[in-house]
Amino acid sequence: MDFYRYQDQAKKLSARLLFLFFSGLLSLSVALTFAGFMLWKLTDQTVHINTDSQFWHWYVTGNIVILAVLVLITLLKYTSLCKGGRVVAETLGARYVHVNTQDPGDRRLRNVVEEMALASGIPVPSVYVLDNEPGINAFAAGMSMNDAVVVVTQGAISYLSRDELQAVVAHEFSHILHGDIRLNQQLAALIGSLMFLGELGRWLTQGSGRHYRISNSSRGKSSSALPFFGLTLMLLGAAGTIWGRLMKAALNRQREFLADASAVQFTRYPAPLASALKKVGGHRYASLVFHPQAETFSHLFFSQGLTQNFCGWLASHPPLQDRIRRLDPQWDGKYYANLQPVMEEEPAPSLPESFIAGVQQQANGNQDLAAMLLAQNALTSTQWEMPKQPKPTPDELPLTTGAQPVLYDPTAISDWLPKLPEPLVTATRSPFDARLLIYRLVLATDLTTRLKQRHLLGQEESAVLALAQYIIPNGLQLALVELAIPALKELTRDQYQQFHDQLQVLIQADQKTSFHEWLLYRMLTHQLQPHFGQTKRPGIQYRDISEVVTALETWFSYLAQINSLNKPAKEAFAIYTAPLAMHSPLTLQAKPSLDSLGLALDQLQLSSPAIRFRLMQALINAIEQDGQITEQEAGIFQMLSYCLDCPLPPPQVQI
Repeated sequence: MDFYRYQDQAKKLSARLLFLFFSGLLSLSVALTFAGFMLWKLTDQTVHINTDSQFWHWYVTGNIVILAVLVLITLLKYTSLCKGGRVVAETLGARYVHVNTQDPGDRRLRNVVEEMALASGIPVPSVYVLDNEPGINAFAAGMSMNDAVVVVTQGAISYLSRDELQAVVAHEFSHILHGDIRLNQQLAALIGSLMFLGELGRWLTQGSGRHYRISNSSRGKSSSALPFFGLTLMLLGAAGTIWGRLMKAALNRQREFLADASAVQFTRYPAPLASALKKVGGHRYASLVFHPQAETFSHLFFSQGLTQNFCGWLASHPPLQDRIRRLDPQWDGKYYANLQPVMEEEPAPSLPESFIAGVQQQANGNQDLAAMLLAQNALTSTQWEMPKQPKPTPDELPLTTGAQPVLYDPTAISDWLPKLPEPLVTATRSPFDARLLIYRLVLATDLTTRLKQRHLLGQEESAVLALAQYIIPNGLQLALVELAIPALKELTRDQYQQFHDQLQVLIQADQKTSFHEWLLYRMLTHQLQPHFGQTKRPGIQYRDISEVVTALETWFSYLAQINSLNKPAKEAFAIYTAPLAMHSPLTLQAKPSLDSLGLALDQLQLSSPAIRFRLMQALINAIEQDGQITEQEAGIFQMLSYCLDCPLPPPQVQI
């Protein structure tokens, strides 16, 4: 499925959305100005309108002022939402789920989200739970896949099986990939401003008991004008709410069908999603969300979150029956009744004794570190079994297997995730342990450099070497990096800076940067540097592929000279560049350095999604054509798709 075509459609819908919004906004401002004029007349204020021109001058000026105020409110709301999906989650009262949570339900949810993130090829989003919502619902929010969050109600965690929960999460991930979350944030900001009138009106009406008086000099009477004006605002706010819900209905329904189809593509099985929808239909609270702000964000939800739909005319989602029949044509029309909470539990992560001993040794004399360890004292060594064979010494430990490289298939996570050692996967779920895992990933294979790195690790040496006892299959090192990034985001800014500095010291222990180290570092900094405010995510500067020819030549020249078959570099270069169909042929360069590759990657990150998509398609085409994939090609594919925010299925080759 070409997600980028649907992202372009989402951008076109944004223009349609703005047109609908300003139409409604103009109508409301006209009505509000007229109401203000009538209020003025009603309260018998001294108004001398001698000519029609004076009247229209007052009328137009009032419209402009009110329209400007509403636009300003919209911009303020949108600016707030631009801070990321966590703003929406916190507005609805959601609770953040830590990566090393010990709660069985939260652990199951985090595992599902991590698996679907790897399945879809996007960064693992933050996870939140709406604890006080018994209905079965969920949503994704954010401005892009880099700041997205996934929020699930407690009802969904309690009543959905693991497969059903995975299908619901897959539905939300498809919204992220289609670019719907940005469109939904824009819609939330616009609807919020339309509803502002009603909120202001309620505040003014409730203030009527304060005896706001407007004196009438000609009659010697007084009247309370603000309650009347507040009632008028409430009516206009209700009109704005209805208009906003019409906008939702116009833009949202077909995209829900598309998200259902994409969820089936991710999970490769329609039954769990259909089953989840049947549970929604039979649940006592269905998919209702009771938070006061649910109206503003109802279009984000997995299923209809409100009750007042006026026979479906204002519903933000398609009818439940239609969604189910598309997934299960043989459905008998009956929902699941008398739902009982599921009792699925996933084992809590635990650490090996050797790892705990190494960490405890490091914690001596460090109160902050000891506190971090104390917070993890629930971890035991019962689930991790150390290798039965005789253990080699740390200097003899291999860092990867010698097998063929594994480029995981993101549509079949169960095929490759078990290949990762469980202790290493568990280490990715703690901010402290994730640091040690990254250090372990940059340990050198040659004895001299590794001894120097061990010295540089200091008190962390034993804990890192304990993780080094577990062998990582070739091609899956960067998968561990992806899994570790959410935990690393929970570090404080100072802790992250210390981690970053230590990582650079370890990488430079041999006075050079290997290609593997470079790939790992680029993936980490792509997510973590903006998160900790050290860099800003770049905007789009290049929209024509001819503007990034130099960057394309650099990357294709490098790839052509590491291709897996014994082809001349010129021939391999032609295979890479052929799908681009450039007017002027690209030029093969001498094998670029890592610095040149970095500069080229920086330029490509400033290009449009369409250009990045063409680059990745050219890479896939070349890999599939020669039928083989080297470890370097696998790493390049993973790093580029991650750093260019261009998640794609991997090349279909036999490994």
